[in-house]
Amino acid sequence: MEEQDTSKAQLLNRIQDARAPLDSLIARVTEEQMLQPGVENRSSVKDLLAHITTWEQHLVRGLYAAARDRVGRVYVIDPQEPWEKGGLDAVNELIFTRNAQLPLGQVLSDFQRSLRNVLQAVDALSEHDLFDPQGLEQVFGESVERVIGSDTFYHYPEHIQSISTWLDEHRQRS
Repeated sequence: MEEQDTSKAQLLNRIQDARAPLDSLIARVTEEQMLQPGVENRSSVKDLLAHITTWEQHLVRGLYAAARDRVGRVYVIDPQEPWEKGGLDAVNELIFTRNAQLPLGQVLSDFQRSLRNVLQAVDALSEHDLFDPQGLEQVFGESVERVIGSDTFYHYPEHIQSISTWLDEHRQRS
């Protein structure tokens, strides 16, 4: 059964609690390991961190657009064609391509800053915006908790598992 948050403080804690294992895991990965492909298909840990950051920033833009302009849909990337032509896989492929050449230091810095941006964006919303069906749920067409979770606490475990499995396999080969 899906956990339901009933306050902004609980929601903020849930985001941080879900991100903590990822941060802890990343702290155990060497810079050399971060650049090795194969964690998820051809993606390295660095690529996955850039991917997570992109989706978190998508969330931040979406929350601000919903609160400010009552716009319920913003796109992860421009142009919008990948959504129309290939769906989520095409969007993730474009994210990979656009971020592949970023230096590791920038990716790590952006990754850390991104969580702060998410927490600030959520904190800027009122309890009404977050939990009242007449709040931003009307703008998004689904619960705000679900919108937030899709780019945070529902998203992190998938990549935590991949990185953890890859690290275990890497250690066994070493």
